[in-house]
Amino acid sequence: MNKKILVLFLIFPTLLISQNDCGKFIEKYIPTDLNDAIAFFECKWSEENLNEFKNKEEQKATSELHFGTGRSLRNNWKLWAGTSELSKFFRDLGINHPDDMSGIILTSLHRKLNGIEIKLDNQIKYYKDYWAESERKETERKNKEFSEYKIGDIVEFTFDYDFVSKKQEEKWMDDKCYATAIIQDLNSEKLELKIKLKKSCDPKGIVILKYDVWEEIDGKYEKTAEDKIEIMKKGETRWSSYELWDIVEK
Repeated sequence: MNKKILVLFLIFPTLLISQNDCGKFIEKYIPTDLNDAIAFFECKWSEENLNEFKNKEEQKATSELHFGTGRSLRNNWKLWAGTSELSKFFRDLGINHPDDMSGIILTSLHRKLNGIEIKLDNQIKYYKDYWAESERKETERKNKEFSEYKIGDIVEFTFDYDFVSKKQEEKWMDDKCYATAIIQDLNSEKLELKIKLKKSCDPKGIVILKYDVWEEIDGKYEKTAEDKIEIMKKGETRWSSYELWDIVEK
């Protein structure tokens, strides 16, 4: 009898260890790293679900779960909030976007189930290369757009942030609200325009900036103010992102 038990343990050691480890995955448990995340799914998913996921082509299997399981783990494992150990694990690897984190988790799970090498380094490189190329294209696009602006151009405000009053919003909705300025200088490094506000459809001015305030408290950054605004009034001059202004007259 003892020999049979020993033989069973030697044949199925991984299964027994996995069953013991599964006990830690209690409600609201958040994995601490990639291996822990893979183990979570191996423990919590049924054999039927694991096999269904395993037997699909990798890209199809992972993309199908992006908006369901993927969204759930991004939210419940605090990848968007960036406050979990799992989030820190990925950020330390240079992976900062929650979509990329969930993608690596699901891809790695699929590969492990199929006995394929996870190749984490290659996955990380793929996402880093993707964002580097995206940033290059975005910079190229912005530089091209910015080159269209010249000193002396008349530009119109796009009201991207907010309105100073309900009346201003209503006039803008009726195409009766125009805030215009003249370009006095250009900063090609920051892609900013130095503009002087010539006209506004509200004497209070325009909301030229809207932002949240974050401060470091006890070693952690916390949001201390939300949706703070800065207002620019007619006759004032300041630097502003070119993206807030459309050229209307050269």
